[in-house]
Amino acid sequence: MSDPTNVLDVSPLEKKKLRAHGIKVKEMHHHSVAELQALLGVSKIRAMELYALSEFQSLPSIGIRFAHDIIAMGYYSLRDVKGKDGAKLTDQFERHLGAWVDPCQEDQFRLIVHYAQHPTVHRNWWDFTAERKAFREKHGYPVNRPTQPWFELPRYQAPNRVDASLETTKQDLAAKLKRSVAFMKKHLDDKITLAQLADSANLSSYHYLRCFKSVYEVTPIQYLTHMRLKKASLLLRSTAHPIADVAVRSGFENESSFIRLYKKEFQITPAVFRIRAKSATKKSG
Repeated sequence: MSDPTNVLDVSPLEKKKLRAHGIKVKEMHHHSVAELQALLGVSKIRAMELYALSEFQSLPSIGIRFAHDIIAMGYYSLRDVKGKDGAKLTDQFERHLGAWVDPCQEDQFRLIVHYAQHPTVHRNWWDFTAERKAFREKHGYPVNRPTQPWFELPRYQAPNRVDASLETTKQDLAAKLKRSVAFMKKHLDDKITLAQLADSANLSSYHYLRCFKSVYEVTPIQYLTHMRLKKASLLLRSTAHPIADVAVRSGFENESSFIRLYKKEFQITPAVFRIRAKSATKKSG
């Protein structure tokens, strides 16, 4: 199993070679595939994959799983999706997967197509939600769209992602991790420590952290922060609460740390997001 903390799936040897050439992992796509192949001593297809993982994850809110999904469809750069249609890419992916996916995933496909064509015009996936809804209301989905939901596929089942040999152990650990996520949701606006989360799962901090990473591909605190940022986005969109108040209501210690984390996650400040969200609401209304 790959290291879930290594969001770009770069091997230790590849990291070492990148450091030797002064190249940051997240900036691999600043170099051509041929350069990566020569510098790292890897095959062309591996260089293409590394380039793709780096470039796709440089976009707002695009993570490793979705980056891998795009690559699995045969796209290794934004150039490859330039001129494509987000809806058709979604339909293609669902056929490839054999299941229908969360509607938000179509918003992400629309996002990458946007950046392929307008790299300097900042957008986030939610900027395409209204567009996607309007399109699907008018055109619907293909008649041969898969009927099975994505979350029923084995690859997305938590027990199958737990690093344990016995099936009973996998099921037990998955249930414990699920309890810890429920604990996060219940205490989203409270100060929560890793020790508290581990206790909620009845695991040691070390074992809990390792198991959580293997299933969710991020640390528990990163997962918690993402949940808080989603709540904050909802409050920014639906209320007139001051930014500082939104920060507290979403579980952040102070306004400055909230703004820093929000901008890091979405590449936009909370204030600008609120303005754009209200503008989008007026247009759709």
